[in-house]
Amino acid sequence: MQKTILSLAIGLSFLLGMSACQPKSDTSSESSETKNTEQVNTPTPLEKSATKTTTATDSALDAKTCLELSKSMKKVDETSKIEAIYAIQKQLKACLPTASNAEVLNLLKHYQAMYERFLWDDAAINETDFDEDYYDVMYALEWNEKVPEEKLQKMSARTRYLISLIQNDADVRVYNLGEGYYAFNHDLKAMADIFTPYLRPDQKAFIQRMAKDNQDIFWSDAAITTSFAELVERAQFWEDYITRYPNGYAVKDAKILLDLYRYALFFGSDNTRWTDDDIREFLEPDYKQTMVALTKRPNSILAKDATNYLNFMALSDSERQQLYPAPSTTEDGYEMDKWATTHYQLNQAMQIPPIWHTDGDNRECLNGLFCQTESVD
Repeated sequence: MQKTILSLAIGLSFLLGMSACQPKSDTSSESSETKNTEQVNTPTPLEKSATKTTTATDSALDAKTCLELSKSMKKVDETSKIEAIYAIQKQLKACLPTASNAEVLNLLKHYQAMYERFLWDDAAINETDFDEDYYDVMYALEWNEKVPEEKLQKMSARTRYLISLIQNDADVRVYNLGEGYYAFNHDLKAMADIFTPYLRPDQKAFIQRMAKDNQDIFWSDAAITTSFAELVERAQFWEDYITRYPNGYAVKDAKILLDLYRYALFFGSDNTRWTDDDIREFLEPDYKQTMVALTKRPNSILAKDATNYLNFMALSDSERQQLYPAPSTTEDGYEMDKWATTHYQLNQAMQIPPIWHTDGDNRECLNGLFCQTESVD
């Protein structure tokens, strides 16, 4: 997971004010860009934005310029200056209203990848491993404290440049990856806002939610960083999304996200627990209230999960063993202790897909605006 976190694609929000543009009144059907990008059964009219008056500057951008925007984005990397981003944003302002649905999605993916390159700093990663001064500088930036000048001067030239963007109120911030690691981040919501006026409602809903949930890290030091209530809300959103758009944009990824949040909700993590070790008592009274409320959700797999969970909590040890027999030893031949037995039985009771896959084809959905396939070493 740490490796995944360190390879984040983290973006930077555009600073020039972009006036709202008038999109086309409806969109044409498109081919799936990836195996997990699917269409709704009937194309939905695009949402209207404010009326845009074409300017001479916009008119000067011909079709060839728009078609080559992706190539222009690929030229931006970790050696570029922020002015290169501004130039791309100016071209997007003129080109997006005329782009097809598939072209808008493609440009958004290239735009996110561009920011990954722009904000990547090899020197910063190395400094995180070996230089306490780097940690102190990034910690100060994270908490809006005064940065020690003598320590700042020890940073690499690229690190100092990215820090200068923060200090000059650019939309760049430090991103705490946990375990002493930091990176530079961009406002994902601002990134999404450039493109979503030109997308179908199902695409817009998916991308806006990803921007909201992935703005900060989800796993940190083997702990879940969101609250119990927020975890429930995220799971409910993805269940509702799948119901509303059964053939919508990236619905397979929406199902992955739903299962991920279901697993985190009912199993926690190594350093995050919602109940005691025996899974009999909630650690906070509001956890139980939230779980009981979840059981009343109509036509919901989450309601069934919550009911199963509460029922499991009420079972005695003998009842659990009778309903969900656990072996006396692990697969490695070691004796199964009480904690391992309890969680083995909970797995049998809940039947929620595990979030860690070993089939060589993981979908990473906790970084950026899209899920991405990552190979397992």
